[in-house]
Amino acid sequence: MTGIPRKYGKACTNLILILAIILFCVFIAPKIILLFMPFIIGGILAWSVSPVVHFLEKTMKIGRRAGSVLVIVSVIAGIGFLIYSIGNRLLLEVMDFFHIIPKLWDDMEIEYVSFVKKLSPVIDNLPPEIVEKAGEWRQNIETDISILIGRLSMSTADAVKNYVGNVPKIIIAVTMGLLSFYFFVAEKNYFLNIFNKTFSEGFIKKCLVLKETIVDVMAGYLKAQFKIEIWVYLVICVGLLVIKVPYWYLVAVPIAFLDMLPVFGTGTVLIPWTIFKLLSGKYLYALALVIIWGVSQLVRQLIQPKVIGKSMGMDTIPTLILLYVGYKLAGVIGMIAAVPIGILVLAMNEADFFYNSKNSIRILWRGFQEFRKFTDEELEESKKNETKL
Repeated sequence: MTGIPRKYGKACTNLILILAIILFCVFIAPKIILLFMPFIIGGILAWSVSPVVHFLEKTMKIGRRAGSVLVIVSVIAGIGFLIYSIGNRLLLEVMDFFHIIPKLWDDMEIEYVSFVKKLSPVIDNLPPEIVEKAGEWRQNIETDISILIGRLSMSTADAVKNYVGNVPKIIIAVTMGLLSFYFFVAEKNYFLNIFNKTFSEGFIKKCLVLKETIVDVMAGYLKAQFKIEIWVYLVICVGLLVIKVPYWYLVAVPIAFLDMLPVFGTGTVLIPWTIFKLLSGKYLYALALVIIWGVSQLVRQLIQPKVIGKSMGMDTIPTLILLYVGYKLAGVIGMIAAVPIGILVLAMNEADFFYNSKNSIRILWRGFQEFRKFTDEELEESKKNETKL
């Protein structure tokens, strides 16, 4: 009997430990990640270019430090050239788009005046008290809009001021990121030796399995999101093209981008646009915008479980359940994070990270089942008490 309390004590200790780790990951780890973000980004970049450096070192006999510098310079130059090439073409298109903004604004003003004229006969036939009240509402709305514009102007100025004030911090963070990028690549063996000396062989094997799974998860997740947004973008493009929106392929870009962001979505642009067209009396135009919004959301919801599940190696039903649970727990953000977290937990389980925790739950459950069972002596004593009664 002396071994039973010790066994249950170990089980409870393991469960308390896993609970502490979960609380650490939820409340403390995000702050640590933000604090060391430049080094984390540098480590990710170093890991991504490490095969190239290894190839240069083994095949072309270039030293690891020299190869690291060569790869880093090539990566920066390549990114710069890509940004310049795409940005140059995009800038020309955006400039052309900005040239027609005054015309669009004039059209909106004409539609607003037309809407007010259509509404005037209705207002004139209303009782004077309601007309007076409507005038007060209109003045209040105009005042609120003026205040909102003033606040937006102040917010923009504050944002610019904060950005300028944070320039030194940004420069320091970028510098630290580049330095960590270089040293993680150049001193890869040094960091691996420290890691191997610090942790046991079994833990290292588990980490390697976990690393491979994380890489597959992230690659699959990004691939899935890219596929989904491409479909959403195409749906929006077709819709805007049908209703003859100028520069429809450019207008569709920010709408599709908002669809990818948590909390936002295509409705952030399309719903206010629809309301304005309704107030302007262009009901078919508004209906078309509603159809574009509805079809884009329908396409996303239909393809999301299958695309994410296929890209990340999960069946459709578990993926759908994870998406629903994530949405109920944390909204759109939870919906986005649910599948990667679920696959990560499954990978940790396959790597036996939860070996002690699962055994602890089994021990406690068996102990609970044994505790609630009556022995023959207890049943016999119960029968004797019933006979006496």
